[in-house]
Amino acid sequence: MGFFVIFNSSILPLFIIFGLAFIYNRYMQPDIRQITNLALMIFTPAFVFDAVVSHKIDLDMLLKPLIFMVLLTCVLMLLAYVTGKMIRADADDRASLILGSSMINVGNFGLPLIYFSFGKDAEVHSVLYLMAFNIPLSTIAIYISSKEKEVSKVLLDVVKIPLFHAFVIAIMISSLSLPVPDIITKSMGLLARGAIPLFLFILGLQLSNIRFKTGYIKIISFAAVFRLVVSPVVAYVILRWIGISGNEQQVAIVQTSAPAALLPLMYAIRFNRSPDLLAAIILTTTLLSGITLTILIKMIS
Repeated sequence: MGFFVIFNSSILPLFIIFGLAFIYNRYMQPDIRQITNLALMIFTPAFVFDAVVSHKIDLDMLLKPLIFMVLLTCVLMLLAYVTGKMIRADADDRASLILGSSMINVGNFGLPLIYFSFGKDAEVHSVLYLMAFNIPLSTIAIYISSKEKEVSKVLLDVVKIPLFHAFVIAIMISSLSLPVPDIITKSMGLLARGAIPLFLFILGLQLSNIRFKTGYIKIISFAAVFRLVVSPVVAYVILRWIGISGNEQQVAIVQTSAPAALLPLMYAIRFNRSPDLLAAIILTTTLLSGITLTILIKMIS
């Protein structure tokens, strides 16, 4: 009974939005690329800016989450890279395996999941880990997705996505306690409130276009195991090692055990880097997470 109560309160609301987007795309066939660009260029930076400024997050508060992010991301990327080499995946498929295994949906899936699971009191911790794991999402994920070989051109691709800029500006404002005009905070707040449902809706739109291919099964399976099974175990070990416990530990484990992130899919669409495979990984990990996350939340609560 406990399993179904947790699933109903924490997981099902997210899947309802996926379903609505899935149906909408089937009948209306919107331009997903344009909607994706809107999310990347406007709603994502606004959400990050609003979260940092409104919660007064500074660099000291981010220290341990940043250490945790670096260690967990490196371990998962290394596992995925070695696995991709062992199964002789080509460069594009290996990139999808790495992105699907190491880039985590801490925002548009993790944030509402934490709220539904642990309540508003856990919001501050949730935002801290969102900020930490947004760094690889706004830098490393773009680097892996971009087909440019020259560092200068890769950096140019990073500069084109304003998420990292919003994060840096907001951290400076929060750390230095700089005043922000009321019109800016209200505007960013309104956009931020629309960001999460928009992200979930985009995921549902893209999932409705996925067509599985037989050659994807092996890579998808490895990515799902790394993302949903290996990740929480590694996360627990790292958190214990760096001294994070209690409610913050619960939030960190659950939020970083979410499905594969949506942002790399946006980059894959933008740079044409095996978006079908990455979307299939996201679909698989998203569907399976309904089971794995419910079990995980029950185990640590």
